[in-house]
Amino acid sequence: MSKQDEVEEERPVGEAEEVGEEGGAEAEPVEGDEESEADVEEDPVVVAIREAEAHKDRWMRLAAEFDNYKKRTSREMQSLIESANEGLIRDLLPTIDSVNRALNHADGDDDSEGFKAGVRLIMTDFAKVLEARGVKEIDALGQPFDPNDHEALMQTASEEYEAGVVANVVEKGYRLGSKVLRHAKVVVSTGAPGDDGGKEDA
Repeated sequence: MSKQDEVEEERPVGEAEEVGEEGGAEAEPVEGDEESEADVEEDPVVVAIREAEAHKDRWMRLAAEFDNYKKRTSREMQSLIESANEGLIRDLLPTIDSVNRALNHADGDDDSEGFKAGVRLIMTDFAKVLEARGVKEIDALGQPFDPNDHEALMQTASEEYEAGVVANVVEKGYRLGSKVLRHAKVVVSTGAPGDDGGKEDA
């Protein structure tokens, strides 16, 4: 074999080696890129916890809003019921006054004792019904005059009651819960005659 043939046979082997080296260089992985992609991905547990907290916060807000709605609705319903009762009771008060006046006029008449006993029984039952609905008579006689509960019609001297105390109740007053339905119409004592000239004003 001549030297020329040896050179030609060896040449492809060299070229193949060069190509193999270049190809190997291109196939080497880049470690930096893999690490960067790993850093971008979040831990699924962390993501789940964050979502759970967001749902919990939303649920708590909705629960608080619903609780406020129930309380507001309950107050409105109670106010509506009281308003309805108030109108009815106001209309009944004059009837109660009429029955009381009839009983007072019948006092001293022995022939009407049975009638008076029956009416008193009706009034007792009626008072129980009103009390069950939250209506109470305003305590006035013998109490210090209070403009929040009483309406003064006049003043009069009194041996029994001190000045500024209710000496007589002309018309009873009533309260529904904490609200005054009707003020008690009263006569207020100015004290014993001679104390500041015990006077009676119309």
